[in-house]
Amino acid sequence: MANGNSILEELSRFVADLHRKRDKAEKQLAEIDEEVKAVVTTINLYKKAGALYETAAYKSIVPELQGKHHIDALVHIVSRSDGNIIKVVDAKLLMTEAGLLRNPKSALPMLYTIISRSGRFEKVSPGIYRLMPTQ
Repeated sequence: MANGNSILEELSRFVADLHRKRDKAEKQLAEIDEEVKAVVTTINLYKKAGALYETAAYKSIVPELQGKHHIDALVHIVSRSDGNIIKVVDAKLLMTEAGLLRNPKSALPMLYTIISRSGRFEKVSPGIYRLMPTQ
């Protein structure tokens, strides 16, 4: 019988080891599920942000900007927005697509310079400006 008890004890330890392995695997699976949720959330956020620039309004403003001077294009973009506010990053995207800005790397500093020198905009927050009323 001593041999039978040792086999039972060994089998019991084996079952305990399998339970530990299963618990570890379940923990890893839970971590993977959390990572999948995070990636899905990121994908959805990118889709929403991308949808912002694929709207008909976005596509319709680009041809209207072509051939305009930089400051006139900025004023036109502001006139199409709510509250006479412009985001410099959005203006860069629109003006680059319209062909007004050839070098995307230097576009932001150039737009900040144009906005500050024009005297027609006031800073609301970093990267966001409001068109001041004409006097």
